[in-house]
Amino acid sequence: MANVLDYARQFAEEVGGQYTDYDNSKAVIVVPLSAGRFQTVLAFTRTGATGRDHVLFISKICDFDESIDLRDLLEKNSAFDYSRFIVEDSFLKVVASCSNDNATPELVREMIQEVANIADRFEFRFTGQDVH
Repeated sequence: MANVLDYARQFAEEVGGQYTDYDNSKAVIVVPLSAGRFQTVLAFTRTGATGRDHVLFISKICDFDESIDLRDLLEKNSAFDYSRFIVEDSFLKVVASCSNDNATPELVREMIQEVANIADRFEFRFTGQDVH
């Protein structure tokens, strides 16, 4: 995870964001976006069912409720390069993941940026605010 976190730190520095390290397996990146908006992306590792370590980049969108059209979100998943919508702990979130072994600086940058952009766009759509 150290290399992947180094890539995330480099990305934050390149875009003028903030990077906070929690331990050797978790970090938070605050990504600046257009119009003075920001989006928080959590990076952490998880061991998959195959025993391989994966890095996940995840961002909260909003509280999940019945007014959110899940079918629409599932259909939108196909338009993203790396990301997908999930519901976790009563929140709608966007997540992207890859094997630690396959992570490159470019891939990490693209994944973090995509997660931040999608989360911000849908956060604004559902809440009208810059919350996360």
